Amino acid sequence: MTEAAPSLVVVEDDHRFAETLRAEFQHLGYRVETASCLADLEALRGSFDYAVIDLRIGRDSGLDAIERIRERSPRVRIVVLTGYSSIATAVQATKLGAVNYLAKPVDVDTIERALRADPEDEPIPIPEQFQSLARHEREYIEYVLAECDGNISRAARRLGIHRQSLQRKLRKYTPR
Repeated sequence: MTEAAPSLVVVEDDHRFAETLRAEFQHLGYRVETASCLADLEALRGSFDYAVIDLRIGRDSGLDAIERIRERSPRVRIVVLTGYSSIATAVQATKLGAVNYLAKPVDVDTIERALRADPEDEPIPIPEQFQSLARHEREYIEYVLAECDGNISRAARRLGIHRQSLQRKLRKYTPR
């Protein structure tokens, strides 16, 4: 009696990357389905053992994809991929049930290790881009702002700074 192949869904709007992931994971023995947006994801039937989700799926959010996949597959192990990594979105993804959060570019071996990693294993090291003090400040401000649903006044109070100071900091972080 052979064991069924683990099922994997790849939610990625970059069709080339999605097809590369599909081929590589099929070669590793997974049954793979792909979706390029939330509507495509909704059209898929069945549950999944694993999911690889891009944080930004066109106009959709990968965070919404996490919730939808977990509704139908509560025990799914999810890895979020992003080209725009931030501590705030990593925290949100983890709160929603992702087991890992990886910055692109990333190879299939790293993704598979992250999908199958035991929670007791060594944590994945923090990328260098998160290690500057200015980056930490920016990410923490973004996190608090997200926790306050974008309300500048409430976020400023939680941060212990004046609303105008927070607005100045946010302008400094926004590219012109």
